[in-house]
Amino acid sequence: MSGRDTRGPHGAGAPGAEELRTAIAAVEARPSGSSDLPPLAPEALEAANAALRLLRYRPRSEHELRERLLDKEYAAEAVDEALGRVRAWGLVDDADFAEEWVRGRRRRRGRSRGALERELRDKGVAEAHIARAVGEIDESDDRRQAAELVRGRLDRRPRAALSGPDVQGERRRLIAFLARRGYPTGLAVKVVDAELAAHASP
Repeated sequence: MSGRDTRGPHGAGAPGAEELRTAIAAVEARPSGSSDLPPLAPEALEAANAALRLLRYRPRSEHELRERLLDKEYAAEAVDEALGRVRAWGLVDDADFAEEWVRGRRRRRGRSRGALERELRDKGVAEAHIARAVGEIDESDDRRQAAELVRGRLDRRPRAALSGPDVQGERRRLIAFLARRGYPTGLAVKVVDAELAAHASP
């Protein structure tokens, strides 16, 4: 990236992983004379380059980027300047990051609403962004998601493991499985018992 940095093609909102890499490549490819932004100070330019390398690996919250850059011992002022430029390129936006995180973790890992909220807080995302990202997930959605997860596990288990003395061990394992994905114990117990009963029905 040149000293006279350029705006990325996404002025509003952080893109997803593949789009993000394309946007970073576009930022890096633009000639220095095409920028309407002032050049960065030398250390801020280094920090901005480091931020782009981190974002090329995966989308991140602004807090994550800040912490990683500070860990690399860039001065706080340089990090602030670098992150301001990354925002101007449209490569980091916590509201969009939160929504993408919720969609991805819900789809791939079946995380509960509570687990998603905790993960986003750990990444330094503001409560307002978290609330918007998880706003459409209610208890019935969590119950339905948990039931799908349990059903998928049961479908792969031999019938013998779901009857007789073995069923209690399977029940404990399924409850623990849901707990690891952030589902409250009460909900996990109800879902597991209902799915085991349904699976045992002829």
